[in-house]
Amino acid sequence: MQLHTTDTICAFTGTHPANLKRWMKQGLLTSQPDPQSWSDAQLSEIHALVSLTATGATLEEIRQSQQTAATVSTQGWAARKGDMLWQLEFGTPLSLSREMRNMASNYSGDDFIINLLRPLSAWLHADHRQGAARRLHRFEQTVQQQADRVMRAAARDVRAVPLFLEAVSVMDKTEIWLEAIRLSAMGFNVVVDSHASGQPAQKTQNHEHHIMWCGAGISQAMQDYFEQESHAGHPVMLSGPDRNLLYSHSSASSAA
Repeated sequence: MQLHTTDTICAFTGTHPANLKRWMKQGLLTSQPDPQSWSDAQLSEIHALVSLTATGATLEEIRQSQQTAATVSTQGWAARKGDMLWQLEFGTPLSLSREMRNMASNYSGDDFIINLLRPLSAWLHADHRQGAARRLHRFEQTVQQQADRVMRAAARDVRAVPLFLEAVSVMDKTEIWLEAIRLSAMGFNVVVDSHASGQPAQKTQNHEHHIMWCGAGISQAMQDYFEQESHAGHPVMLSGPDRNLLYSHSSASSAA
């Protein structure tokens, strides 16, 4: 029988060891004698869980479907957004932090960020009802806390790949930290420079990857820097929703 390491399982399925640990603790995976060895049957189970959690189903909903051999019944990401909004409105700082932490462990990094937190962030920024500023501030604080938490954990993991995440420009306070959470869940040891000053950041150590995040375009100076780094063979890439060239330094950094 072929066995797979945890690193191999994570590479195959896009999950993080924290997801596997959580799913095993919740009884959704067949137990294993060796915590670092996974069978082909378990790999199939993990693929199935990845597909189910990608819909926004909770672990309790998945467990109930397994027990009854029925199709998972879930309201999906809309319900998870509602769960977070309830916490932002009524939850204590501890319960809000716990909800964020649990969801991060329940879902893959891509699903957690792309299907939940980024849309929620956009919704909160567009909301102008009573209490909107308070809800947005609580969201920003909780995202920052979660980013700090996962980056500290990754820094202690000798297997995590060093990555430097540099903010070239941002539209809001959370987007660079949401990306840090997502990259940490992919197995990177992320170091962030969030200042978006319009000038290249000073790296304090060597990193195997360098991502320049463009949330609101890129200035000519930063574009020139990227091209110089790329032509020199350094592992640098542009990322983010807006990589259009801007000709004003202030435009690129105004939202920092």
